[in-house]
Amino acid sequence: MGLFDIFKRKSNHKAIFVGLDNSGKSTIISFLQEGKFVEHTPTMGKKNVDMEIGGTRMSLFDMGGQQDFRGLWLGELKNAKVVTFVIDAAAPQRFAEAKKELETLLPAIKEQKIHLLILANKHDIPGAVSLSKIITEFKLFDVDNFEIMEISAKTGYGMADAFAKFYTLLTGEKVKKNVLAKAISVFDKGGTPIVTTYNRNEIERVAIEGGFLVAITQFSKMKMNEDEESIITFESEKNGTFIVAKSKNLIGSVLWTADLGVPLEQSKSALKELLSHLETNASCSDTNSIAFHVEHYCTNII
Repeated sequence: MGLFDIFKRKSNHKAIFVGLDNSGKSTIISFLQEGKFVEHTPTMGKKNVDMEIGGTRMSLFDMGGQQDFRGLWLGELKNAKVVTFVIDAAAPQRFAEAKKELETLLPAIKEQKIHLLILANKHDIPGAVSLSKIITEFKLFDVDNFEIMEISAKTGYGMADAFAKFYTLLTGEKVKKNVLAKAISVFDKGGTPIVTTYNRNEIERVAIEGGFLVAITQFSKMKMNEDEESIITFESEKNGTFIVAKSKNLIGSVLWTADLGVPLEQSKSALKELLSHLETNASCSDTNSIAFHVEHYCTNII
């Protein structure tokens, strides 16, 4: 996804991902690899995924969550630096079962001085349990040295921040999350605004929305084939560079400025990935669905 700048010497680090079946472990790992949601069948036994980022090699062990495979979890802790325990925040009826499995691991995690990262997945589902309630339900106040974060591997919510935390726990190094845009706006294919999200600390909404409208108006006047995928830029003396792209059903735009410290091409790629994500996961005829997915996915861009 181009979310991080990491330049380190080659080294190898082991992490294991555990949690009940259907909690989303494999989906999380795929999102880290591909930068998008990928549907998965349940993992049988275990699956090893090797990743390399900026010279840092990571061996991620995706452990099957079905009852028959949970006995493998403890044995895989050896030499692990991080245990990522994934909870399905939308399935409170399974919290007691998940809590029992976590408690089985805790003595070994403590003895071997392994970092524990808890990810409350499926934040996008209505009725997903809050972090505060999960902490209470799992009695995490009694657990030493853990981190917990809300995410959605389906919408992308919180994934960049979760990876930054995971990488730091795994390597001991701070990771820089790239901010790829100062504002993002999505329109239907006719140019009607659907949603705008922006960095409230840096820019004024009215000015930015006006800039987006000007860019989209100019973009809409360009003659393009219906199926043609286009991405162009418009310079604004006041605001910066508006990048505009079209997918099958949507038009998207991001505001790039030089002080973001990332190449323009990287922000272009982020916009194209956002539109691809929306076309795949949102109902493009439902503006509320589009707005919801934009707000979630943009936690990785802004």
